[in-house]
Amino acid sequence: MYPVQLYCWHFMPYPYLPDDFDANHESGWATAPNTLWDRERSSGLYQEYIDQLVYADELGFDGVTLNEHHQTIYGLMPSPNIIAAALTQRTERAKICVLGNLLPMHANPMRVAEEYAMIDNMSDGRLVAGFAIGSGPEAFTYNIPQPQARARFWEAADLIVRAWRDEGPFEHEGKYFPLRYVSMWPRPVQQPGPRVWIPGGLSTETFHEVAKRGFTYFFSSRSHGKVTQQTVERFSGILKEHGASYHPFRMGILVSLHVAETDEQAREEAEEGVWYFLRNCLKGHLRKAGRQLTFGPGVPSQSVASWEAYLQRSDPNDKMLGDAEDWEELDRFGSIIVGSPETVRDRLWSILQQAPVGYILLQFHMGNARPGHVRNSMRLFAQKVAPSLRHHSAELFARQFPALAEEPAP
Repeated sequence: MYPVQLYCWHFMPYPYLPDDFDANHESGWATAPNTLWDRERSSGLYQEYIDQLVYADELGFDGVTLNEHHQTIYGLMPSPNIIAAALTQRTERAKICVLGNLLPMHANPMRVAEEYAMIDNMSDGRLVAGFAIGSGPEAFTYNIPQPQARARFWEAADLIVRAWRDEGPFEHEGKYFPLRYVSMWPRPVQQPGPRVWIPGGLSTETFHEVAKRGFTYFFSSRSHGKVTQQTVERFSGILKEHGASYHPFRMGILVSLHVAETDEQAREEAEEGVWYFLRNCLKGHLRKAGRQLTFGPGVPSQSVASWEAYLQRSDPNDKMLGDAEDWEELDRFGSIIVGSPETVRDRLWSILQQAPVGYILLQFHMGNARPGHVRNSMRLFAQKVAPSLRHHSAELFARQFPALAEEPAP
């Protein structure tokens, strides 16, 4: 039986902001002035981040994860496909997950289809292909019409999958992308195509669209525990409506963590990077401060039903992850786990027992974390946490999902 799959996710943040950034700037997204970019200190930054992902492959992580963001200190990957191409030449075994290309920001989805097919060939079939709509600040920076974004997104996603799968040339008579000739060169190694992941934040439409296409749902949340359990239950019900059944590899989550020999050492090492991440990188994203750009310009792309559901489960007075003021408050979100191998193992196992998800994407580098601490954390996780999680998750999945043995390998 298959165990939980453990991926190393690197957001590639900008780590050299001045100490007074939070006090003097409204957001880390869209409006952060690029005069803060330090050319001298940033020399070699991408190489260091790529080296960390290569190290994840050497340590035996099941995959590495990248994503696309624009004009933000949160993640310096406006083109994750470039990083993915570099990783194809320096990694040997780990899946390369791009989660994902922001389809509404690409004029022609065939460009994404072709680049993904190149990466799949260059990696000998190790690509996991993610498609995402993008965040509100990016809708501002790229001037994306929000009412059309969701419809354009799903037409683009369907066209890409069809281009990988079908013989060409064929004509695509789309509303947004009418194309006379579609013929994939190169074709991807994986057939009928790479596994597709879609991130979502509890939108009803996204659940249904993912379920009916057989894609993997990535729960884009930085708060775990009961809400993750409820998401598994809700997605399971929607899958049944579409004649499918839930199993762990239909869903993944993100957890940020730092591992050291003791809880005290872990907290001491992680302190600076965690608070830099919360105060600066999440400002304008998962902090109340700076959220004037969160939902993008104009009419939102979500339906009325989705907004009603959002309002029912949301309290405007609730704090967000970036609003946490101390470690105790931070722990209650269940999204950033800092501690010894035993502490981290137990916390992750608790999540899996409540919400059996097949993919856990792990963020080791937070904010301006020191590279040496990040590597040591990754090593301790691979040696002292991962073996237990894999063993016990395989037993759990076999017991709860016996039909999983008949599914393709994750």
